[in-house]
Amino acid sequence: MTMMRFGSGTYNVRDSESFNPSSLQRLPSDRSITCTVFFLDMSQRQFQLDRHAVGQDLLDKVYAHLELVERDFFGLQFLCVLNTNSCGVKRWLEPTKSIKKQMTCPPYNLFFRVKFYVSDPSKLSEEYTRYHFYLQVRSDILEGRLVCSEKTAAVLGSYAAQSEFGDYTEYEHDEHYLDHLDMLPNQTRSLTGHMKELHKLRIGETPAVAEFNFLNFAKSLETYGMHWHEAKDGDDKPIRIGVSSYGMSIFQGTEKKHSFPWSWIMKLSFKRKQFYVQIRNFEHNANAVDTILIFNAICQQSCKMLWKSCIEHHTFFRLIAPPAAPPKKLFNLMGSRFRYRYVNGISG
Repeated sequence: MTMMRFGSGTYNVRDSESFNPSSLQRLPSDRSITCTVFFLDMSQRQFQLDRHAVGQDLLDKVYAHLELVERDFFGLQFLCVLNTNSCGVKRWLEPTKSIKKQMTCPPYNLFFRVKFYVSDPSKLSEEYTRYHFYLQVRSDILEGRLVCSEKTAAVLGSYAAQSEFGDYTEYEHDEHYLDHLDMLPNQTRSLTGHMKELHKLRIGETPAVAEFNFLNFAKSLETYGMHWHEAKDGDDKPIRIGVSSYGMSIFQGTEKKHSFPWSWIMKLSFKRKQFYVQIRNFEHNANAVDTILIFNAICQQSCKMLWKSCIEHHTFFRLIAPPAAPPKKLFNLMGSRFRYRYVNGISG
């Protein structure tokens, strides 16, 4: 029964459904969420989770699907576009927080990626782990995150060809067999031809050996394993900050201006769009000199992501003692603080 009076309206939901209890139950979609994960081999898979699931619940499902043993090197990324302070930055899914609160609303699309790049592929004990690293580094090169010359790309491409096609034979591989094996954006015919000639030299290498050799060659590239963050320096010039197992590197275009190992970095702080790094330089003399560097991120969210990336990389590769609370009198204007305590130990 519907009643309309003086420009208002009433609709009796219970009467219209004849008190059918089944109609009052929530739909399954209200109780669960569907996450679509895109993998490095270009495949994708949907995962159903409880609507209250946290990041670790999805990570566990993804790792189980891939049958990954060495899990700590990987994570899930998503594009944060709804937050007005996010400026479209990619975020890592946090294991302890609600997926719905992190991603705000559907579609829940995430990308499986290498989060921590080991500096030496031989430290990876599982062949399958190296396979995912191989796919990630190939993607990094093709999408411009990892810069290399055409000569280097030809060598790497020959290992990729060996992994994809096996031993070269004239009977099985015609002149166009590498046409769809791209190593660089806007790849030239000359590069493809060079890859083919080098591929002929890889006879006998199994896919696993070829992928290992690919990584072993790629690790020497200057920007291997870096996660990039756009910012501006004190002179308002655009820069890119690369965070890796080594530490932090500052680039203008493709030129590296500065590089700071984790052992030089004393504190990291941020407030709004400003990112602060306290450097202690022992290089030139025995007397340590502290310098505070200030960078301006493109938005508040990207500044926080840069800060978190630095902390996570330092913790993963260098920190073997728990962080101590920083003195309150230092960096009292910063939005967040993280203090390092260094002990002689492992590095990336």
